[in-house]
Amino acid sequence: MLYLHNILGGVWFIEETFASNYLPLIASYLTAPASSIGRPRNAASEKEMSEDNALLFASVKNGAYQISEYGGWAPPEDAPKNSVAVMNINGAITKYDQDCGPSGMLTKSNLLTRCYAEDNIKAIVLNIDSGGGEGMGCRIFQETLSYRNKPVLAFCNDMVASAAYGIAACCDRVVANSSVCRVGSVGTYMTIVDASKRLESMGIKLVEVYATKSTDKNQEFYKAIQGDTAPLKKVCDTYNEGFISSIANARVGVISEDQNTWATGKMFFAPEAISLGMVDEIDTFENVLNYFNT
Repeated sequence: MLYLHNILGGVWFIEETFASNYLPLIASYLTAPASSIGRPRNAASEKEMSEDNALLFASVKNGAYQISEYGGWAPPEDAPKNSVAVMNINGAITKYDQDCGPSGMLTKSNLLTRCYAEDNIKAIVLNIDSGGGEGMGCRIFQETLSYRNKPVLAFCNDMVASAAYGIAACCDRVVANSSVCRVGSVGTYMTIVDASKRLESMGIKLVEVYATKSTDKNQEFYKAIQGDTAPLKKVCDTYNEGFISSIANARVGVISEDQNTWATGKMFFAPEAISLGMVDEIDTFENVLNYFNT
């Protein structure tokens, strides 16, 4: 499951309808006994190879790149010669591995870096289907993409929103799978929780004592729960400007210079996204693999 502290106070680049699907799970997680949550997961240490800690590889067969129907997940070090690595990025994007979900961007970044080191891997395709997630997770993966030494292509598989689009935009090419593929939601928000009434109902009263000089400590949070969200909005604005700039810089000369057309949090179907320079084209996954068949 998502990390508790990031649910309550993290910075999120995520599309709202996608996020709402997690609400029942989050509610149950927040009310669960601490003893039932368990230890943080480390997908990289798991012995069983899966999409959380390994990749699929496409090789040339009968003149075309294809993933063998008998193939399975394997580490980058086992890549066949002259192959294309396929990494799945789906579900909520997080910094750390989810206990009941995909691995986080730290693990995915490790996989990507290992791909860079393998001469057998000719190129990498990110198969993305996600409504976004944590801002920090997005930033970590973007940084790893910035020092790539071989082509990395983003395949948008139906939905690529917010943090997921932030990752896709930093690839060498962005391809949508159909005209009804939706991309965008370039924006930022934060969620905070006022748990005082719940604690009060449990007979718990918190008394906070601050150092004399700590006059500004936690003020953004307390002003927000009192109804003044302006200070916390400045925090969102700072993260949001960095998020928008990362996309604009990655697709400079391609994406529309008028950020009001694509950086307001709006979602777009693929044809409109192409007209704005957010997506390069519409094509099939099979064809995308063969972009590297030269």
